[in-house]
Amino acid sequence: MARIPQTSAGIPDRAAAPDTDLSQVDLISELDALSAQGGDDLRLNVLTLLKMRLAEAKNNAQERFEHGRLDGLETARLLASVHDGIVTALWDFTTRHIAPLTAVESESERLALCAVGGYGRGEMAPESDLDLLFLTPDNNSSPRTEAVTEYILYMLWDLSLKVGHASRTVEQCLKLAKEDQTILTSLLDVRHLAGDEALSEDLYRQFRKTITRGKGRAYIATKLAERDERHDRAGNSRYVIEPNIKEGKGGLRDLHVLYWITSFLDKAGQITDPQRAYDYAEMGLFDERAAGRFRRAADFLWRTRHHLHWTAGRPTEQLSFDMQVKLAPKMGHAVPEVEVAVERFMREYFTNAREVGALTRIACAKLEAEKALRLPKSLDKYLPGSRRNLKNEDFVIDHGRLMFADPMTIREKPSQILQLFETAGRRNIDIHPDAFSEIDFRRNLIDHDFRNSPEHSEIFQKTLLTAKAPYATLKTMNEAGVLGRYLSEFGGIVARTQFNMHHAYTVDEHTLRLIDNFDNLAKGRLDADMPVTARIAAEFDNTQRLTMMLACLLHDTGKGKGDQCIEGAQLAHRACNRLGIPQDITDDVAWLVRRHLDMSETAQRRDISDPDTIAAFAKLVGSKRRLDLLAVLTVVDIRSVGPGIWNDWKATLLRGLYMATDAYLDGREELAPAAKAAARKEQILERLEPGKPEFIAPITDHLPDSYWIGFTMKKLVMHMAYFETLLKAGHDPLLHSATQTRVNPRRKVTELWVLTRNRPGLFRDLSLAITASGASITGARLNTGDDGMVMNVFYLLSADGEAFGEHSAHLLENLRKRSRMAADGQTDGLAVPKPIRSRRAGAIPVRPRVHFPETGDGNACIIEVQGRDRPGLLYMLAAELSQEGFDITSAHIEVVGTTAVDAFYVRCAALDDARKKVVRKRLLKILRDPDKKSAKKAA
Repeated sequence: MARIPQTSAGIPDRAAAPDTDLSQVDLISELDALSAQGGDDLRLNVLTLLKMRLAEAKNNAQERFEHGRLDGLETARLLASVHDGIVTALWDFTTRHIAPLTAVESESERLALCAVGGYGRGEMAPESDLDLLFLTPDNNSSPRTEAVTEYILYMLWDLSLKVGHASRTVEQCLKLAKEDQTILTSLLDVRHLAGDEALSEDLYRQFRKTITRGKGRAYIATKLAERDERHDRAGNSRYVIEPNIKEGKGGLRDLHVLYWITSFLDKAGQITDPQRAYDYAEMGLFDERAAGRFRRAADFLWRTRHHLHWTAGRPTEQLSFDMQVKLAPKMGHAVPEVEVAVERFMREYFTNAREVGALTRIACAKLEAEKALRLPKSLDKYLPGSRRNLKNEDFVIDHGRLMFADPMTIREKPSQILQLFETAGRRNIDIHPDAFSEIDFRRNLIDHDFRNSPEHSEIFQKTLLTAKAPYATLKTMNEAGVLGRYLSEFGGIVARTQFNMHHAYTVDEHTLRLIDNFDNLAKGRLDADMPVTARIAAEFDNTQRLTMMLACLLHDTGKGKGDQCIEGAQLAHRACNRLGIPQDITDDVAWLVRRHLDMSETAQRRDISDPDTIAAFAKLVGSKRRLDLLAVLTVVDIRSVGPGIWNDWKATLLRGLYMATDAYLDGREELAPAAKAAARKEQILERLEPGKPEFIAPITDHLPDSYWIGFTMKKLVMHMAYFETLLKAGHDPLLHSATQTRVNPRRKVTELWVLTRNRPGLFRDLSLAITASGASITGARLNTGDDGMVMNVFYLLSADGEAFGEHSAHLLENLRKRSRMAADGQTDGLAVPKPIRSRRAGAIPVRPRVHFPETGDGNACIIEVQGRDRPGLLYMLAAELSQEGFDITSAHIEVVGTTAVDAFYVRCAALDDARKKVVRKRLLKILRDPDKKSAKKAA
């Protein structure tokens, strides 16, 4: 039984356990002295003493840990030992002074106290639960047993300890272990603390005899299935940028699974010393080298967890952004630049998480070889050592997985390392875990000569083009440490974190997801979402596919190196030249990396109904070939950022920009923005019933080209129905404004439609009304006709990121009413709510910026701003621009995580440098001051 060694009296043996500076003998003596004093305050005095001693011991443990005198595992065991001292001293006091035996102990009065779960294993974090099992011989508990149990539990609760407890017989424990995997696993870690040791030994002996013997396969399969389900709940990636250090993929729980499996299979009871709990060399699961890797990974995770608990002051397991900032210096990454410190710390975290995955593969291979792990039936057709149609003599199929035929030949023929992944990808076969171990021993073979070998480049390119599941193949290469070592430019982003709330994954994981989305797009799996780019990708030849694969792999390699696009393009050139890629492909790849953000930024931050916008973008791309490549790269890049980032609004904008640019490059005037708008308008009106087009003409005849281009046909049809309803009710939008809301559950956003007449300050007042209603503006489409007719659409979220008012008709009615009044100039009583501070968001630095992009229209200017998003920011910026005399004709709103990027089209004469300086200064003051009072005072 895994236990902290006990004396015959059930007291932890401090010679074998970590030194806690909590003398149990002294504590028992102090409690005896209090008992001798007696009095009505005895319980309070006992509680005060235990609280003081517990706090002293935990503070001492924290101080020793934070000064580097204890590592993570030692601290976990020390904390468990500290609690042992408190619990066993309390037991001694209770059983001798509170509920002592009045005569010889009867059978019904026998009682044992055991630790189970993590506490039973002898490991605790600062805020871990205390899991206890009160073991009785039968169901007929004596009054004394109940008194002892009750006194101990209430005292522990009053000590502010989180106690999980159960009172059971041995038979009940065994019965529940057969029915409940959680209870079964907790009993693997049962450890006697105090009381009747014979009861504890009886439980352990019968548990091993009836529960674990001969049932290893079923238990292993169940634990691995539970692990997979847990990974799915946590995002099924070890590279989530705010990982759960305990339950996430690559976290402590994955190491615990290996421990439990080993303990379950432990027939000889070898796991007896907690100091060797992570040394599996003697158990045979790992060799000495792998056992050392296991302990280092466990120690890192435990160190991080201790710091996390002590810093938060509560039992949290999520490495949120604010905690990453606080933990980075504690974990040895103390540099002035917070982004650098966090990046280094999290890179170390993700490297260890990957190590946990490698150790899991090693363990599963060992279990599989010993037939403790049952193979899926679909793999039974593969005989161990079979070549089964393998033409390459260097490999064999072992238990359904690809393995080196003779690992000793790798040094003479290092190309086998890359060939292993090419063969596995082309044949869609898993790679044997032992193959990873063999590569691990020989990874130093991937050196300068290896990377510059034409033969190796050919194998790598073939892998990219022939893998049945390229994402899985490249991800496996990355997990094995091969991809980043061979493609060194990619190696620079392996495990690199993205310190923002926009991206959900590390840079390398995000990059590999581009490969996955491109593969899905080319194979028609995403054509419903994006038919234009799906058609383009499906028609790519091998040259274009190779170009796209390399662009995907290299597009973010410049991150952390200044201007990521410029630096990335240079790295892409270097990588392609080393790989011997033809010059035309190299040029395209480098250009795509340099320009991979331009299409999304143009679509979302510029007026794509403006001919000047299309002309400038067409000049940038230069050709239809590059437009196609950039469109596909842009789509797969956005889709790979994280859940919920891609939506039909972005799809519409990108599709509109693509079609207009394609027409411009092809010289098709009929598809220029004005012509396209006229065609879209005609198509919509033709769909309506006879008479309706003329009926709604008072509205439709006055809407600008940007309106007809900027929405899908489906959305335009909805708008026409709304216009018809207004006019039937006798509403005149030129005299009175109209508002409507529509919740879009698929996009998780609420649309606010505002039909009105333009006037100075309109956008400012609408922004105020929306913000005062509690909504957050995440996007806006402003459409102003030449004669002043306005059809604006705002996209709104609630404070918790859901569609605003989705479950509240009252909120939506209030929003419509306030917005309608604001459109008509009535804003009395409206105020910007005080922003709610978020520690997570506040931890991420956002640098304010004001930029004046060039525009070909002499009567319009673009003012682009960037700053930390917060309630009322858009209103304050609009108010400032209004006060400066600018009339906002179009606004393009983009919220990227914690950052708002807003582009305002304003009517103005050309801005000289002096005016720009004044405007920049005033806008930066708003962007830099989140506590700035409502701009309404200044307006």
